[in-house]
Formats: sequence, C-alpha cells, structure tokens
Amino acid sequence: MEIRRQLAEADKKDSLEIDSMILWILHDKYGWGKRKLKDFFNTFTQELKALTDRYVMEDCDTVWLCTRKLKDAGIDISEWLAESERASQNTNLKS
Repeated sequence: MEIRRQLAEADKKDSLEIDSMILWILHDKYGWGKRKLKDFFNTFTQELKALTDRYVMEDCDTVWLCTRKLKDAGIDISEWLAESERASQNTNLKS
C-alpha cells in the first residue's frame, strides 16, 4: 500500500513537471498568455481523463493510448525524436 502511495506521488510530481515544461514552451515560443494556457491545461486534463474512461484504461496507460492514436493519424513522435537526435548529432559533428 505504501509503495503504491509513493508511486502515485511520484507520478503526480512527474506529471506536474511535464505539464510545466509544455506550458512554458507554449508561453515562451508561441506567446500564449495565462488565460490561453489555463484553457489548454483544463482541456488537456479533461480530454485525457475522458480518453482513458472511454477505453476503460488506467491512468498509466494514457501515454500508450495517446501514442497509438497519434500513430493512427500518421504521426509518429518516436520518428520525430529520432530525426531530432540525428540532426543534433550532425550539428555536433560539424562543430
């Protein structure tokens, strides 16, 4: 029971950190203000909950489900990450 509580606490902390990073980039790079960020955050939170409820999944399955839905739409973020890493390596080799 204690291990589950600690894991839930760690998940909540990780989630807050990831949310903060996303919101900061939207603010810094795209100029989103407090109202728009809060609207996005609320919608994001509600939609993730609705998605996991619709598929009768646990919160821990949300990442897998969202990744799968993106792939179904022809969007492979693993591929984007690999491209970004290759570009970064090429830049480092040129330096």
